[in-house]
Amino acid sequence: MKSVILYLIITFSLLSQQVYSQQHWVKQPVFTTKNLTSVVFTDTLNGWIAGDSGIIIHTSDNGHNWTVQNSGVNGSIESVYFVNSNTGYAISWEFDKTPPNYYGTRILFTSNGGNNWSNYLFRDTNTFLNCIYFYDQQNGYMAGSEGKIYYTSNAGADWLRALVDSALITAFPVEKIQFYNSLSGYAVGGAFDIAGMVWKTSNGGRNWKTEIVGAEPLNDIHIFNSSEAICVGGDFEYGASRLTTSNSGTNWNYVEFGYFGICRSIDYRIPGEGWISLGIVDSFIVTTNNGATWLLRGTPDGSQIFDLVFTDSVHGWAVGYNGTILKYSSTIVNIPETNNQIPESVILYQNYPNPFNPETRIRYELPRSVNNQDGFYVKLSVYDILGNEISELVNGRQTEGKYEVKFNASDLPSGVYFVKLFTQNMYLTDINSSLTQKILLLK
Repeated sequence: MKSVILYLIITFSLLSQQVYSQQHWVKQPVFTTKNLTSVVFTDTLNGWIAGDSGIIIHTSDNGHNWTVQNSGVNGSIESVYFVNSNTGYAISWEFDKTPPNYYGTRILFTSNGGNNWSNYLFRDTNTFLNCIYFYDQQNGYMAGSEGKIYYTSNAGADWLRALVDSALITAFPVEKIQFYNSLSGYAVGGAFDIAGMVWKTSNGGRNWKTEIVGAEPLNDIHIFNSSEAICVGGDFEYGASRLTTSNSGTNWNYVEFGYFGICRSIDYRIPGEGWISLGIVDSFIVTTNNGATWLLRGTPDGSQIFDLVFTDSVHGWAVGYNGTILKYSSTIVNIPETNNQIPESVILYQNYPNPFNPETRIRYELPRSVNNQDGFYVKLSVYDILGNEISELVNGRQTEGKYEVKFNASDLPSGVYFVKLFTQNMYLTDINSSLTQKILLLK
């Protein structure tokens, strides 16, 4: 039953997620239909993107030109990381159980920017590693299934198993690792509907302490300084979520964003402005005020983004489904940074939670009217798939501002419904707006 619900959720999301798009990102020409899941840049010029079927592509001129590199593997590249413009690593899963090959992780290495890649099967079979990360040229880390974490102090010549304090917590995979100095770092991961996890080290990754910090897994982490960090994740039932600390991981605060989707990656363009990708959901979650508020921003052409990175305040890249590559454009007007901003037009947000059972919240915003004392005539209703009005939630005059209405569908059957927001300027009645969102009731 759960797989059926997940299928409906994914299908519904792809067909109906509607948000106000922004134009900070410019879609690049597509030269592959393979899913791209990992991106890394060592500077503003040199970058690598990896994904399905062993694909690795490289640019040395800030994305003006891309070349496909021969990775030497056919499995999906789970993670790619470059220490500098020459030295890089990647990991891929091995699924051939015919001797001498076994299930496990294949490690890729290059010393010439990816012009040539060598690879070998990791010694621990049946271990599937999700991420690889290097703090400097010598010290690196890999992690993945069953909470296993490995470290190297000689540029990958040897990988040693770290000691993980997991007597009461086992089998939860690690998704990402990041360090903020040579000794201290975090890893994040977990399992759906069971636990969100944080691993912490203070001795260069030799030992790790674990902590359950929420009910859903975490997929990425951004470290601001020795005290502050943010982790992101979520699931399709409760939506996107974040986890923050302001005291070096002594305490963590878990909060749901209130948006449908699962956070896949996070990075900051400048201090205070952070971007989060939502994978199969065609949106970013963005803050421009140090996390005081997070807004949903649509991706160009409904792109589904798995990973993103900023090399500085004017250069950024995002990659995703079906060969999508987005380049950040610094020439376009920035997102307004005021927390109390009045929108320029009527906004109808996606309901939350979505899917829902039996109650959901519907939010919308009204701009200033031509004569703000008059405001707007507002009608908010729910319709079934045949176009029949089944519930009138709002019918009357309202002025500028943010509104939230609860909708209870306890007496309705499962299915797709539509929320319609009609507004008409009370002063100039020929100025009106009609917005619609699809919502999904699952019982």
